[in-house]
Amino acid sequence: MSEPEIIVEVKRFTDQQLIALYGKGLNDREIAEALKANCRTVNGRRRKLKLKSNRARLQLSDQQLIKFYEKGLNDVEIASELGVKDSLIFQHRKRLGLKSKWNRPRFTDQQLITLHKKGLNDMEMAKKLGVLEHVAKYRRKKLGLKGQSRKLLFTDQQLMDLHRRGLNDREKAEKLGASTEVVFYHRSRLGIKRVGLSRKLEI
Repeated sequence: MSEPEIIVEVKRFTDQQLIALYGKGLNDREIAEALKANCRTVNGRRRKLKLKSNRARLQLSDQQLIKFYEKGLNDVEIASELGVKDSLIFQHRKRLGLKSKWNRPRFTDQQLITLHKKGLNDMEMAKKLGVLEHVAKYRRKKLGLKGQSRKLLFTDQQLMDLHRRGLNDREKAEKLGASTEVVFYHRSRLGIKRVGLSRKLEI
């Protein structure tokens, strides 16, 4: 028995609709999705209108960009977080009507330099300055400062001793002055089972 023929209905659209979406920076696939049309049809109509192809844009939802933007990150910092070119972030932000954050530094160069002179690495400086690690790293590189190697915050023995006391990862992290993620990594590396909610213990 032969497969039934599938008929795909292609929605018609005007040149003006295509031009309007093209003007917003959308590429052929995105225009096709917006118009509920076939991508090949959009491509052919765009070429007929002698419009150059918009480069494939960042696959990023408005909500994602707004989330980073509201944290105070500028275009370069958001791009660094997402591993893309800052020009893509710039275009996306402009389309959303969001103002540039270049004139809103959350810490001074001198603050970062002072912490760097104390021997702090990017993660430690970021924690002190209340920013994401990549933000501190970006500003450090911009200032021409060499990265500090990550110091050993605690030994395996210290971690195992606290585990024997029944502390969970969060409580271990507080005692060791490290993040919960670091404690989790080293506990997993040592093959130590997770401790649930800790009992109230006298430490």
